[in-house]
Amino acid sequence: MAAAAAVRHRTVEANGISMHVAEAGPGGGTAPAVLFVHGFPELWYSWRHQMGHLAARGYRCVAPDLRGYGGTTAPPEHTSYTIFHLVGDLVALLDALELPQVFVVGHDWGAIVSWNLCLLRPDRVRALVNLSVAFMPRRPAEKPLDYFRGAYGDDYYVCRFQEPGVEKELASLDLKRFFKLALIVQTTGSSAMSIKKMRANNREVTLPPWLSEEDISYVASVYAKTGFAGGINYYRCFDLNWELMAPWTGAKVLVPTKFIVGDGDLAYHLPGVKSYIHKGRLKKDVPMLEEVVVIKGAGHFIQQERAQEISDHIYNYIKKFNTGVSSPKSSRL
Repeated sequence: MAAAAAVRHRTVEANGISMHVAEAGPGGGTAPAVLFVHGFPELWYSWRHQMGHLAARGYRCVAPDLRGYGGTTAPPEHTSYTIFHLVGDLVALLDALELPQVFVVGHDWGAIVSWNLCLLRPDRVRALVNLSVAFMPRRPAEKPLDYFRGAYGDDYYVCRFQEPGVEKELASLDLKRFFKLALIVQTTGSSAMSIKKMRANNREVTLPPWLSEEDISYVASVYAKTGFAGGINYYRCFDLNWELMAPWTGAKVLVPTKFIVGDGDLAYHLPGVKSYIHKGRLKKDVPMLEEVVVIKGAGHFIQQERAQEISDHIYNYIKKFNTGVSSPKSSRL
């Protein structure tokens, strides 16, 4: 955890829950702030590299554990994890930190939450950099779970996550082995995040250079305490969110945006996603989309796998919106 050595930790009361928040860089004042929003199965820790990079360049970096994760409150009912709760948590966190407007960087479920933060409260977002998961416009004629079942069947992990008790099944796995397999996944379709196949996989897992035993041990130790119920409850709200978001059918994301995805990312290979991104429909739904970057050979957990490249992409994009941000200095991060 060397990269996280200079990170400050605290608990913030927001939207009726206690949020564990990691911060780096200037503690307040006029420094521009970047809000990092993680996905599943992740924690604030997924952003350790980007936090160090941007903190050294004068940015205040704020990375919470989202509702249900890590050191943040995890309500038991899945209905406490709607997109309104998740966006509400972030708005309340910004209020508590006295941050009227921030840059936002999201990944995986964090990208979904960030798209919706921009949809519902664009006034709080100066610019957006989203990774891996493109904006998903509401389709009035098809619920999300019907889409996933139609694409990959009932064994697809999104569908399996609807079943009671699956969180206990995940927690019963060798967690270090689970995270090694999950974080280097390159499979797509029904094989992605398959608990059955992970349990049957006995081969030795060799970690890539971008992932250390220390990284795995940290994340596994946190999940050993919290379990997986919080994160799985996000998936259990897919159809509920579809119902709740009916008033925003056809609404545009009106925030300056950059989108980055690896060409080996399972989310990039969902049916219809590539054509949606590259044939103009993403730009139609996100009119202020300025750039789409597809990184060759990269998988899903791109901010860790290609840490320096992603850090540079984020910095080079958001610095366009700033004046007076300090240049890089020597840093302990």
